[in-house]
Amino acid sequence: MQGAEIFDGDILVVDKSVEPQHGHIVVAFVDGERLVKRLYKRGARVALVAENPAYPTIEVTGEMEMVVWGVVVGKFKRLL
Repeated sequence: MQGAEIFDGDILVVDKSVEPQHGHIVVAFVDGERLVKRLYKRGARVALVAENPAYPTIEVTGEMEMVVWGVVVGKFKRLL
């Protein structure tokens, strides 16, 4: 998630009470795998978009199980 200024070792603040909307950065589980991605939701299309070009966009299809666990609302930079 480098494009969103989220780097390895950062501590994320996640709010489970926020309704996930298009464009939010979310913590999601897809087929049991935990991911931090930007939510794309337009019409019937749902995808999880990486903010790092080294990782692909995940198109969520009917065969996949996706649960959005919460919305990232902040982060802390680890100093040590």
